[in-house]
Amino acid sequence: GLEVRTQSRVVRASVELLSSMRFAISLLTVICIASVIGTVLKQREPLNNYINEFGPFWAELFGRLDLFTVYSAPWFLVILAFLVISTSLCIARQTPKILHDWKDAKLRVREQSLHAYHHHAVADWGQDALATRQALAERLAAQGWQLKEQERESGRLLASRKGKVHKLGYLAAHGAIV
Repeated sequence: GLEVRTQSRVVRASVELLSSMRFAISLLTVICIASVIGTVLKQREPLNNYINEFGPFWAELFGRLDLFTVYSAPWFLVILAFLVISTSLCIARQTPKILHDWKDAKLRVREQSLHAYHHHAVADWGQDALATRQALAERLAAQGWQLKEQERESGRLLASRKGKVHKLGYLAAHGAIV
């Protein structure tokens, strides 16, 4: 993923914070709260309307906090800018991992580790291993699975996977936010 090559701990910590999921969710929470305020309070009304509705003290306080112009308030725009930066860093961090995962068929996995996978099967093939393997490959392909093979000392490893296009959803959703 994203690797910051600098000696400065402050820069590395800042990039780590900005690209973290917690930071992005915190920003989204603040944006949601501000959006609720912007929806409940009528925006860009004459000041007299606010004084009549809330009284002079609250109207002045809300005005100083830019609650009558939430969507164009500097603090709201700064939060949006940080959200764009944070989301862009998340994309930059995850894209190399996703691209690597697309290419990797997990053929380097040890045999003991394969048993930990949720979907796995072990079979002893009879006399006609080639025909069985071809039939299995055809059946998996018909269901949308991609098949990779590897010859091993203990036999032949067939690895298949499905749905790697779903990883594009992560990139599309985060790209849409940006």
